[in-house]
Amino acid sequence: MRSVQLDGPKMIALVLAAGMVMPTAWQPRTAMAYERYNDGCHVCHGSFWDATSPQGTTFPGGSKHTMHANFMSPNCSLCHRDGDDWNPYLGWSNGSVHNPPVGCTGCHGRDYGPGVGHSGVGLRAHHAFAGVTVCASCHTQDPSPLPESVTPIYYGTADTGVDDPCNAAPDFLENWSVGDTTGLDNDGDGLYDEDDSDCHPGDIDGDGDVDFDDVTSLVDVLLGIEGDPSFLARSDLNGDGAVDGLDVAPLVGILLEP
Repeated sequence: MRSVQLDGPKMIALVLAAGMVMPTAWQPRTAMAYERYNDGCHVCHGSFWDATSPQGTTFPGGSKHTMHANFMSPNCSLCHRDGDDWNPYLGWSNGSVHNPPVGCTGCHGRDYGPGVGHSGVGLRAHHAFAGVTVCASCHTQDPSPLPESVTPIYYGTADTGVDDPCNAAPDFLENWSVGDTTGLDNDGDGLYDEDDSDCHPGDIDGDGDVDFDDVTSLVDVLLGIEGDPSFLARSDLNGDGAVDGLDVAPLVGILLEP
């Protein structure tokens, strides 16, 4: 339960911040991971036609391909490209009328904007967190992964059955593995789904609480003092794609919740 009073310097900071409407932008640089699934992903995760993964996951329908095709996305063009010989490109596909042709990164990556585009930054961070360093030598300029709560571009569209990166009960619509409701660690911090503090709006500094420290963080973002991409993404509280004075009122509303 939160009970707060907005007064003094904090109120002044919020009032000043509310008048700022210039969006905060950033332009990191990075590169793609393996170009195609069988270029290296299969070593740890097995054939796309296997019923189980070397990591111990069991797939409904007898293979991870069937799980993707029957449960996640019946539109083959989201994953496949003409002539890929059933070896999907990670960042390239035919796409659809609803979604761009970005392949696996449409669900397993995020749009990192100019200079990067759709990329599996968080997925690489997840591997690094787990001690897998095969990607590290090539990907030395990855930006900070976007928060768990930032929705991948394919989620929630007419082409897919996946809708929530926070993967909350009772739906758990991010994972169809047999007997497993845990989805993805989209930002690579080792915290899955709704257990990640990013899935709790207003927690701008990511410490698990929504308090006056988050007011300070929002003001710092608006003033350009704080430029970390994770802080920027968590500061877009009204979901309009920009961080500006319009995000102040939602934060105040969260702080005043009983």
